[in-house]
Amino acid sequence: SSGINAEWPLRPGVIVNIGLYKMDLLQEEGIKLFRNSFGDQESFCFSFAPGRVNLIGEHTDYNNGYVFPMALRDLGTLVVGRKTETDHISLATSASVEPKTFTYVKGGDIPQWARYVIGVVKKFEELTGLSVSIDAAIVSNLPMGAGLSSSASLEVSFFSFLEETYNKFCPKLDKIKACQSAEHEYAGVPCGIMDQFIATLGEEEKALFINCQTNEYSIVPFGGSDLVLVVTDTHQKHELAGGEYAKRRATCEAVSKDLGIPSLAEATLECLVAHFSIPNRSLDHLPPKAYARARHVVTEIARAVEGKGALEKGEMKAFGRLMNNSHKSLCDDYEVTCRELDEVVAVAWKTAGVLGSRMTGGGFGGCAITLVKASHVTSLMDGLKVHCPYASSFITTAGGGAQSWRM
Repeated sequence: SSGINAEWPLRPGVIVNIGLYKMDLLQEEGIKLFRNSFGDQESFCFSFAPGRVNLIGEHTDYNNGYVFPMALRDLGTLVVGRKTETDHISLATSASVEPKTFTYVKGGDIPQWARYVIGVVKKFEELTGLSVSIDAAIVSNLPMGAGLSSSASLEVSFFSFLEETYNKFCPKLDKIKACQSAEHEYAGVPCGIMDQFIATLGEEEKALFINCQTNEYSIVPFGGSDLVLVVTDTHQKHELAGGEYAKRRATCEAVSKDLGIPSLAEATLECLVAHFSIPNRSLDHLPPKAYARARHVVTEIARAVEGKGALEKGEMKAFGRLMNNSHKSLCDDYEVTCRELDEVVAVAWKTAGVLGSRMTGGGFGGCAITLVKASHVTSLMDGLKVHCPYASSFITTAGGGAQSWRM
């Protein structure tokens, strides 16, 4: 445990109402880590960026489709630090990684966790023309590898820290793209743009509907006084730098090329069916299961658009049905769920008062989300405790995006 909160990080079987979680405790933890790592200091720059769940539109972002994330209130990454005259970038983290402290030397080896940060520093320097020299401590209350976008939370928080420290604030879209590029080039993860987008632009009680082709977005009210979103962590860790994510992306690109279109966002289900049904045509040049993979993307983009309409009209039951269909597609066509995710969702589907449930994030483990009537949360939690003892859950609402301040 980080010592911030007796219930955190979540252990299997633990149920937490994140509304009880206080940001000032995370700030205290950051200051303590900084002083233990770099010595005494009275004035600091701070930043915070949230994690996220994606309500619907999974594995559509790198296909130029639509996604529908919301930021997690008070759950994310906090950076605390100062400008120095050492010409070094010195970092400390509370995460369960080694080494826990690291000083960047040009041309030297960079541990995997620090690559996200050093990538962001380099992109900030490119955008601003500044040369960065800092000491910074990084603390987080987001479980790593749970599919809640701890990496984008770290990137956007660190970029925000640099903006505050150097009093140089970049246009938000430049910041989003810089953080995405840092993850591509330095961490080796070919992520879409959704996670950096929501970590930067999230709004309380709202979800963000994002067109990943144009980067246009609209803000859509999410929830209702009688509904809550339960996030359930299976504690099955996923590693996106592993091969399966890259394979799915390569398959989508191969199908797009075969169809003669820039991305699967341009495809319809009808044209997909027609293309794969041409008699006597060999599909050996395409990766295995190419049709199923593409079908997921095309139908998921349509579900995201339909979901936006449902939320705008306040049709939460319709939105829940779309969540269910999304999970089925992710399980059967895209094959990115796992036994534990499917078990959690199956328990939710059988619980009275549940409108919808699905995996969220990249998959291969991580979290499921369930939209449930507040009056039925207890029965959902009871069912999960019995049938999914390995999992832990928290109740959350939509929070704001990145912020920075001085003290």
